[in-house]
Amino acid sequence: MNTEFVHAASKRRSIYFLGCSDEISQKQVKEIINDCIKYTPSAFNMATTNLIVAFGEKHHQIWQIARDVLTEKLQKKEDTLKLALEKIDRFDNAMGTILYYEDRDMINELKDTYAMYADSFSVWSMQASGMLQYAIWTALADNDIGANLQHYNPLIDDKVKELFSVPDTWKLIAQMPFGSIEKQPSEKYFEEIDNRVKYY
Repeated sequence: MNTEFVHAASKRRSIYFLGCSDEISQKQVKEIINDCIKYTPSAFNMATTNLIVAFGEKHHQIWQIARDVLTEKLQKKEDTLKLALEKIDRFDNAMGTILYYEDRDMINELKDTYAMYADSFSVWSMQASGMLQYAIWTALADNDIGANLQHYNPLIDDKVKELFSVPDTWKLIAQMPFGSIEKQPSEKYFEEIDNRVKYY
């Protein structure tokens, strides 16, 4: 059996060579993201994951920040820096970037309201963020939009916070550049399913 969801999941890959094709509209991307936010589950229906979606110049500014920070951090490691900057250039060529944030104020409020579960809310929040990341990534792929997931935080946090006037209570979790697929990834290796799942 191959359901529509499984088919969409099979299309989701880390696409590193991204472009900005006119065939993809901002309206289309916004609709995909809004639907995923609406329908992705979370414990206690808690809205602890917030997004900033950057197009155009704001998108490019995110990756210029990454360039500047890495250039400073890796100035004595020229080969490593060269590879890092080449990678960032590929993200910068994309249509846009999704920034995933965790609202720590909301988490603390839930801890106070439901004290008996206080130790679990941070974990549940990260699970909710992961599910939303996966949902958006998969939905983009199903619409032939490539994406990948990056973690340049906390290196870029302060500059990005300044760029978008991010609230102090939001913590940057991940960055997802997206755009047209300019180069398909190599064939993916799959671990034997029997090694990972036991049925009884």
